[in-house]
Amino acid sequence: NDLPTTGKPIAGAPDGTAEVVGFSAAGQIEHEEIGFLAAVNRKDQKLVLVDFWAPWCGPCLQLTPAIEATKKKWGDKLQVIKVNVDDNNAIAAHLNINSIPDVRIFRNGTQVGDFGGVLPQDEIDALLRSLE
Repeated sequence: NDLPTTGKPIAGAPDGTAEVVGFSAAGQIEHEEIGFLAAVNRKDQKLVLVDFWAPWCGPCLQLTPAIEATKKKWGDKLQVIKVNVDDNNAIAAHLNINSIPDVRIFRNGTQVGDFGGVLPQDEIDALLRSLE
């Protein structure tokens, strides 16, 4: 992958707002607001997939079902965070996000993987399995 920040620690990044993607007991998608750094700078070995997007971005909206299905499949083994770049310009700039959708994967506060554009769920799963 040619995105430039794999291996970069999140320490020193600006904070902002993010949404944690989860599911209710009935299986409905739920979003809960959380601070970006608190969501990503975890120390529990859990993978954190961060979807940088914007509501006006057609490909971002195309990617959303695959991201949500991935969260549903991986359950508690994966935290999924959505960051609206329009609301969080400083975070996007810090991570050199120049086009969206842009997905970054973190473990213990360090980026371990990434992809840009729309990928099918099976390719997202394969990437995550390679990072386990």
